[in-house]
Amino acid sequence: MWISDLAIRRPIVAIVSMLVLVLGGLVAMRSLETDEWPDVQAPMVTVTVPYPGATPSQVERELLRPLEDRVRSVSGLKKLKGTAGDGFALLLAEFTFSKPATEAVQEVRDAVSAARGDLPR
Repeated sequence: MWISDLAIRRPIVAIVSMLVLVLGGLVAMRSLETDEWPDVQAPMVTVTVPYPGATPSQVERELLRPLEDRVRSVSGLKKLKGTAGDGFALLLAEFTFSKPATEAVQEVRDAVSAARGDLPR
């Protein structure tokens, strides 16, 4: 209540204090370092496996399923997407931002190495 009484009795003080606050905010905003497009790397790992001469259904059955089963057990996994093509398999693993990228790559590499025995030569 006393702020409104002060603003009514002394309007110049209220106007000057508002101008000081606005100018202080503008100065602070100009010195604030922001970036519209920050350089953020999403922790993603891509695994590509060639399987020459195989059909997409063969690739899915013999490559993708064993690989997906192993990679699914990696901690911090957010999303896993596998694609079977004509003679190749593509596996895309997306991790949470709290997971370091180097650690994610190493764990996926270990999972793929563990699945190697289940894959065709």
